[in-house]
Amino acid sequence: MRLRCVIAAEAQNELAEAMQWYDRQSPGVSSRLWLEFEGLARRLAAMPQVYSSFGERGVRKARLRIFPYAVYYRVAGEELRILGVIHQARNPELARKRFG
Repeated sequence: MRLRCVIAAEAQNELAEAMQWYDRQSPGVSSRLWLEFEGLARRLAAMPQVYSSFGERGVRKARLRIFPYAVYYRVAGEELRILGVIHQARNPELARKRFG
Protein backbone atom coordinates (compact mmCIF):
# COMPACT_ATOMS: atom_id res chain seq x y z
CA MET A 1 0.00 0.00 0.00
CA ARG A 2 1.33 3.44 -0.93
CA LEU A 3 0.87 6.14 1.70
CA ARG A 4 -0.34 9.64 0.89
CA CYS A 5 2.54 12.10 1.32
CA VAL A 6 1.92 15.26 3.36
CA ILE A 7 4.71 17.83 3.73
CA ALA A 8 4.50 19.97 6.87
CA ALA A 9 4.80 23.74 6.39
CA GLU A 10 8.12 23.84 8.24
CA ALA A 11 9.57 21.14 5.99
CA GLN A 12 8.28 22.99 2.91
CA ASN A 13 10.03 26.15 4.12
CA GLU A 14 13.28 24.30 4.79
CA LEU A 15 13.23 22.71 1.35
CA ALA A 16 12.41 26.05 -0.32
CA GLU A 17 15.30 27.75 1.51
CA ALA A 18 17.70 25.01 0.41
CA MET A 19 16.52 25.28 -3.19
CA GLN A 20 16.94 29.06 -3.15
CA TRP A 21 20.46 28.71 -1.73
CA TYR A 22 21.46 26.22 -4.43
CA ASP A 23 19.99 28.40 -7.17
CA ARG A 24 22.07 31.35 -5.95
CA GLN A 25 25.17 29.17 -6.16
CA SER A 26 24.39 27.66 -9.55
CA PRO A 27 21.11 28.24 -11.40
CA GLY A 28 19.24 25.03 -12.09
CA VAL A 29 20.74 22.97 -9.28
CA SER A 30 17.59 23.38 -7.21
CA SER A 31 15.67 21.27 -9.73
CA ARG A 32 18.10 18.40 -9.06
CA LEU A 33 17.52 18.82 -5.32
CA TRP A 34 13.75 18.76 -5.88
CA LEU A 35 13.96 15.63 -8.04
CA GLU A 36 16.04 13.83 -5.42
CA PHE A 37 13.67 14.87 -2.64
CA GLU A 38 10.63 13.84 -4.70
CA GLY A 39 12.16 10.44 -5.47
CA LEU A 40 12.93 9.83 -1.82
CA ALA A 41 9.41 10.86 -0.80
CA ARG A 42 7.97 8.41 -3.36
CA ARG A 43 10.15 5.57 -2.03
CA LEU A 44 9.21 6.40 1.56
CA ALA A 45 5.51 6.43 0.69
CA ALA A 46 5.91 2.93 -0.74
CA MET A 47 8.22 1.54 1.98
CA PRO A 48 8.21 3.82 5.04
CA GLN A 49 9.64 1.20 7.39
CA VAL A 50 12.98 1.05 5.53
CA TYR A 51 14.57 3.55 7.93
CA SER A 52 14.70 3.06 11.68
CA SER A 53 13.16 5.37 14.25
CA PHE A 54 15.19 8.45 15.05
CA GLY A 55 13.66 9.26 18.44
CA GLU A 56 11.01 8.19 20.88
CA ARG A 57 8.10 9.73 18.96
CA GLY A 58 8.24 7.41 15.94
CA VAL A 59 10.07 9.89 13.74
CA ARG A 60 12.36 8.35 11.14
CA LYS A 61 15.32 9.85 9.30
CA ALA A 62 16.24 9.29 5.65
CA ARG A 63 19.19 10.93 3.95
CA LEU A 64 19.28 12.29 0.45
CA ARG A 65 22.01 10.65 -1.63
CA ILE A 66 23.54 13.62 -3.44
CA PHE A 67 22.63 16.61 -1.30
CA PRO A 68 23.64 16.83 2.39
CA TYR A 69 20.11 16.85 3.79
CA ALA A 70 18.11 14.49 5.95
CA VAL A 71 14.35 14.10 5.69
CA TYR A 72 12.53 13.50 8.96
CA TYR A 73 9.16 11.80 8.68
CA ARG A 74 6.49 9.89 10.55
CA VAL A 75 3.78 7.46 9.48
CA ALA A 76 0.33 8.39 10.75
CA GLY A 77 -2.43 6.10 9.60
CA GLU A 78 -2.33 6.12 5.80
CA GLU A 79 -0.16 9.24 5.61
CA LEU A 80 3.54 9.77 5.34
CA ARG A 81 4.13 13.10 7.09
CA ILE A 82 7.39 14.80 6.20
CA LEU A 83 8.24 16.94 9.21
CA GLY A 84 11.62 18.43 8.35
CA VAL A 85 14.37 18.74 5.76
CA ILE A 86 17.57 19.60 7.63
CA HIS A 87 21.12 20.13 6.39
CA GLN A 88 23.40 17.52 7.94
CA ALA A 89 26.10 20.03 8.87
CA ARG A 90 23.72 21.74 11.29
CA ASN A 91 23.89 21.01 14.98
CA PRO A 92 22.53 17.45 15.51
CA GLU A 93 20.82 18.63 18.68
CA LEU A 94 18.47 20.72 16.55
CA ALA A 95 16.91 17.57 15.10
CA ARG A 96 16.88 15.81 18.47
CA LYS A 97 15.01 18.73 20.05
CA ARG A 98 12.47 18.87 17.24
CA PHE A 99 11.92 15.19 16.63
CA GLY A 100 13.63 13.10 19.32
